[in-house]
Amino acid sequence: MIKNSPYTLFKGTMVVVIVMFSILGVFTEYTVANEYPDDEEVLALIEESLKLIYETGIVTDNQGNFLGYDKEKFVNSLKKYDSYEELIQAFEDENLFININKVDVSIQSNFGTSAVACEWHLMRPTAEYRAAQNSCLSKGLKAHFGLVSSISTLANLIYDKKFKLAASHILKLSIRSNIAGAIATLGYIQYQCAEEMNKKFPGKSNCE
Repeated sequence: MIKNSPYTLFKGTMVVVIVMFSILGVFTEYTVANEYPDDEEVLALIEESLKLIYETGIVTDNQGNFLGYDKEKFVNSLKKYDSYEELIQAFEDENLFININKVDVSIQSNFGTSAVACEWHLMRPTAEYRAAQNSCLSKGLKAHFGLVSSISTLANLIYDKKFKLAASHILKLSIRSNIAGAIATLGYIQYQCAEEMNKKFPGKSNCE
């Protein structure tokens, strides 16, 4: 009868350990992959929502003042996503949509942000305007999400309209448990900041 040497036992133990970790690794990878199987769709939903919140879904008056969001544009842009109804409802709950049919006709054709209004006048936003808007956005993010190290990065990505990178950043901030609520909160923050910017930078004072 051949007895097992310490080296043989060590080799046997290592083989078992390697096999166990391999199985665990595969299981963990499978679990992570299936826990959030729709990350690509979620990212696309957040990216499209950010574009609507900060660019294409905004309703302004003929002076460029922010009035609210166009529900029809949100629905048409987001209805391809399974969870879009939850997001629309979250915006409804925050009273962020404006009824365009009840707005003066002269207002209906004016969509865009203050930055776009600067471009209409062949001008660009001032450094002071950008700093004030970023500060407002950062304060809002911190107040609602408690973010510390990431708020400046996220604020800059949003201001620069790098919505895909911003969407990825948001997803990494572990707010995926309530994406609709998080996006609606971003819409609410933008609403508040737009009102603040309108007061601080009346007329074309945000442009140079």
